[in-house]
Amino acid sequence: MKVLCAWCVRDGRPAFLREKWPFEDPSETHGLCADHFTSLSASVNQVVTSRVWFLSRVHDLSWGLTRWAQRMRGRFLSLC
Repeated sequence: MKVLCAWCVRDGRPAFLREKWPFEDPSETHGLCADHFTSLSASVNQVVTSRVWFLSRVHDLSWGLTRWAQRMRGRFLSLC
């Protein structure tokens, strides 16, 4: 799955940020690049702490692991 910066897409700039699990999924999801993230934080007078950033990455990982487990369960049940 490809992660694109939504604001860069809007501005017509290169928007690719990273790939995330599941890697074979060709769909796209959106996030913010560091530049737009900084400008958004400044506009709301808040800075996202490292704890919030870390928890968002843990959420991405848990989502990916859940999706993988569901696919493995489906493959296993189809063999039975």
